[in-house]
Amino acid sequence: MDNEKVAAESKSYQANHQKSFLLYDEHDEDKMKKQIESNYRQIKSDVLNIVQNEMERIKNDPNLQHLFSQ
Repeated sequence: MDNEKVAAESKSYQANHQKSFLLYDEHDEDKMKKQIESNYRQIKSDVLNIVQNEMERIKNDPNLQHLFSQ
């Protein structure tokens, strides 16, 4: 290893402060935040559908109908 060469390269190195292309889109919007929000909305929708389907199933099952107050 050439320590002098490494030291020279280290001195000339400038950190790249650009935002990662993985985290931001072409409009400089946070892709990770958008993905998290999208996942949240999808999970919320899925849970609502599950609850509605189960409620309907319970209402239509004579052995479980008593669980709902009329």
